[in-house]
Amino acid sequence: MQRYSSTLGTALAAVLATAVIVGLPAAGWAQDPKNPDWPCQQILVPTLSPASVWDGPSIDGLGDEWQRDPAVATLVRRASDDSVDPATLEPEAEALAGPAKQGASPERDHRIALAFAGTFQTLDRRRSAAIASIERYAQHQRALRERIAAALRDLDAVSGDPARAKEITDAIAWDRRILDDRRRAQGAVCEQPALIEQRLGQIARVLSALLS
Repeated sequence: MQRYSSTLGTALAAVLATAVIVGLPAAGWAQDPKNPDWPCQQILVPTLSPASVWDGPSIDGLGDEWQRDPAVATLVRRASDDSVDPATLEPEAEALAGPAKQGASPERDHRIALAFAGTFQTLDRRRSAAIASIERYAQHQRALRERIAAALRDLDAVSGDPARAKEITDAIAWDRRILDDRRRAQGAVCEQPALIEQRLGQIARVLSALLS
C-alpha cells in the first residue's frame, strides 16, 4: 500500500507539472514574424530616422554641437525629461531661438535644429536602451521556458523517487511563477519605445512650429 501511495504521488506530481507547462506561451510567441524573438505586439523598428518626425533643417553633421550651447543643452535636458509636459516647452524654445523676424533667419533656425538634434540624440539612445531591455526580457523568458521543459523531462526519469519528483515539481512551479510575473509586466515594458517615439514627435512639433 505504501509503495502504491508513493507511486501515485509521483504520478500526481507529474500531472501537476504538466498542467503547469500547458499554460506557458508557445514557441511562436513573437508578434512580429520578421523578428521571431520579439515578444511585443508593436512592430520592431530597430532604428529611428530624424526625418520620420522632423521636417525642419537637416541635423546631419551637427553631432554634439548642441552640448556646447548651455541654453540649448538646458532645453534638451527638459525636453528629454518625462516629467515635463512638451506643451509647456514652447515659451522656453521660443526664448532660446530669439525673436522671429520677417523672412528666413538661419541663426534662429540653426538653434532650433540644434535643440531637436540634442533631443533626438538623447531620446534615441533611451529608446535603443529600452529595446535592448525588451530583448533581454525575451531571452530570460525563453530561458525559463526551456528550463521548465528540461525539468519536465527530468521528472519522467524519477518516477520511482517521490522526493526528487516533488523537488522538481516545486522548482517548476517557482519558475512558472516568475514567468507569469514577468509576463504581466510585458505590456508596460513593450510600450516604452513607443512612448519615447511619441514624446520625440511632440517635441519635434513644438520646435518645428518656431522655424522661420
